[in-house]
Amino acid sequence: MGYGIGRFDLLLLGAAALVAFLLLGPVLLIPLHVPLGYNEGWNAYLAARAVGLEPGPLYPPADTLVFDNYPPLSFYVVGVFGRWITGDLVVAGRIVALASLLASAALLVACTVRLGGSRRGGVTAALLLLLYAGTFFRGYTAVDEPQWLGHALMLGGLAVLLRGHAAGRVVVAALLMALGGFVKHSLVGLPLAVTVWLVLARPRTAAIWLAAATGAVAAGLALTGLLHGHAAFADILRHHRVFKAVRAGLAVKRMLPLLPLMLVAALAWRRRAPDDPALRFAGLFVVVALAVSVVERTGEGVNYNAYFEATIALCLMAGLAVSRAGRRAQAGGIAASPALLAGLAALALLVTLPGQLGRGWHDIADRDARMQAWRPFIAEIAAAPGLVGCQDLSVCYWAGKPYAVDVFNLNQSLLTGGSIARFDRLARTHGFGLFEYGGGSFRGLVPRAGDQMLQDLLDHGYAPVAIDPDGNVMMEPGRQRALPADPIEGQGSALDPLKAKP
Repeated sequence: MGYGIGRFDLLLLGAAALVAFLLLGPVLLIPLHVPLGYNEGWNAYLAARAVGLEPGPLYPPADTLVFDNYPPLSFYVVGVFGRWITGDLVVAGRIVALASLLASAALLVACTVRLGGSRRGGVTAALLLLLYAGTFFRGYTAVDEPQWLGHALMLGGLAVLLRGHAAGRVVVAALLMALGGFVKHSLVGLPLAVTVWLVLARPRTAAIWLAAATGAVAAGLALTGLLHGHAAFADILRHHRVFKAVRAGLAVKRMLPLLPLMLVAALAWRRRAPDDPALRFAGLFVVVALAVSVVERTGEGVNYNAYFEATIALCLMAGLAVSRAGRRAQAGGIAASPALLAGLAALALLVTLPGQLGRGWHDIADRDARMQAWRPFIAEIAAAPGLVGCQDLSVCYWAGKPYAVDVFNLNQSLLTGGSIARFDRLARTHGFGLFEYGGGSFRGLVPRAGDQMLQDLLDHGYAPVAIDPDGNVMMEPGRQRALPADPIEGQGSALDPLKAKP
């Protein structure tokens, strides 16, 4: 083994150690009652409905304040795991998400190798994915959100397909990708890229693929209809969401951390051999996934998880680039070294490393303080009479409150012409004993234009009593106490108002 290869191995070991440090904080937060995102409680409540731990249908009727616009599979996976293993569905969802992320990285190694890359190239691709997950995508790492489960199933399908094109393998690959779609139906980049690739390169295999995929999707839809009726399709297909073309520009801007990966992909494409089918497929995957991510980001509430598929494609391309650079270097070529290409792919991470290390240490060192800060709010919500509305739904879940209102999706419904009548009845009769809200301007609680929910609460006598650690306003009917002069600056420290409550 030459000196250059040994040095590259050390680089990979250093990257692995950095991944372990960056993932330690999210791992240690898994069992703690600290909300990590709006979707956590949303997924936990729906998983509870799927396995009978929470009253109400998984796909509620249109006149309720609860919404479900996701396919059902992840709710059953997390629900069964949480009911029989962890006892806490938020914790169960976090474990499933972390395991799925690690599985996605491992499958990326397999896919890189089966496309003709080296094992070191595959490990490079996997480590790049984990480094991005632990830094720029940290808000979705070990968080109760089904996206990584969907990607793991999709990559499992790709790994099976790349192993060989026998009919049985093609059918299994199509089934796995269909299952990924029944976890999250917006994951269309990889199936679309595979379909185009097979149609152009292997028409006979494409026929088997399309038949198997069509059959798997049809069977899944039939089973969904059998279990949940027409409501499932109505809730998913008619889901209200605001789309703005101007957000496409924001999507491109938010892709800046991916630019080094794009540069490596462009270099690999430019230097490819004319008959390199692996890079042709990987390049197609990159183009399709990037286009899909920009389109998806035009929807309000769609976060940077829209870039995960594009990041996977770019990491796959980087792994193949590193593999080919290594071979050219061994053959005495003048191409860039594997270490140089890997370093270029990780440039955005290296530039921001000091801040990323500080953020990682913060998650490790401050986790107990964060849990203690949330404890009195969870206790207050548990003691509140009647229903409670929660911006952080996991807080209501841990407080043992029923699923009363989906703040984000109700707002989306109202902005697209939905009725506020049911919510208004609860607000007018003070059916919410407490409401945690984060949708308005906290300075004076002046509602933003179109914020009907906050205006309705204020009109019916709800007043702020405290601010929780995430900066959301806690509101009660008929009460008002002093808040910090600038609640945004004082967020996370305003526990006294609730403690002093008579």
